[in-house]
Amino acid sequence: MELTRLSDRTYYIPGPVNVGIITLEKSRVILVDSGIDSNYAKKIYELLSDYRYQISYILNTHSHADHVGGNNFLQKTTNCKILAAPLEAPIISYPLIQAALLFSGAPTQDLMNRFIMALPSEPEIFTEKELKIEDLTINVLDLPGHSINQKGFLVDGTAFIADAVFPDIFFKKHLLPFNYDPLVHLQTLENLKKVQAQNFVGGHLRHTSNIATLLANNSTHVNNAVAFMRRLLKVPQSQERVVKSFLSHYEMKKNGWQYFLFRATVNGYLSALHKNGAIKYRILDNLVVWYAA
Repeated sequence: MELTRLSDRTYYIPGPVNVGIITLEKSRVILVDSGIDSNYAKKIYELLSDYRYQISYILNTHSHADHVGGNNFLQKTTNCKILAAPLEAPIISYPLIQAALLFSGAPTQDLMNRFIMALPSEPEIFTEKELKIEDLTINVLDLPGHSINQKGFLVDGTAFIADAVFPDIFFKKHLLPFNYDPLVHLQTLENLKKVQAQNFVGGHLRHTSNIATLLANNSTHVNNAVAFMRRLLKVPQSQERVVKSFLSHYEMKKNGWQYFLFRATVNGYLSALHKNGAIKYRILDNLVVWYAA
């Protein structure tokens, strides 16, 4: 684990999920997300302590467990303030909501794991387009799509862009990344073209000065999935058949809790295409059947 410098006021800690660092006066820092779990957060705490840094704030980009997994430990250890967007904060406070959403009801026990449910913490909600924290002004970036209310943060020439953009190598392992709403996600990718920054850091994207190619590649991946869904529904399909066909197309065989995670991703594509009028559904003999409009 190491601290990588990006600008005078920004650093990040590369890892399974990157953690951003924004420096304040008197050796205090703001974290952008908190790591995957308490054990990882403890290592972050120890690393920053070696530099004599004290954690005063955590800015959560969104509520997924791999981004907020260290909140609980760090809040208890440092009494830091946690800030999150309105539709993400309740899940950070009550992680059971995440598992219940994925299962569409009281979740099975195997969904109640650390990959889905982080330990709870107590965030405060922010709604501002700019966060003024002491001598700093941090611009808030709206990045919905991957998560319902995902945010990014732009400060001192560095844009922390969460899971809005994935590196090319990510798609070799995760052929179908999670998306709450893929069409909203496409708009976020388009909006990111306008963001001016010297450095971009994602949750799974190491720092880079130019994301133009990555934006195009991410858009292509989503558009290809949308196009496949359109082709699939030229013939009416039950919802379970759509999920099976979609996952099989991406050569994904998921069991247990992972099935429900990726079912939610497929449902996101269905919902997005239904919202723009491309597909419809009917209930036939107690089955949800989807078809092209």
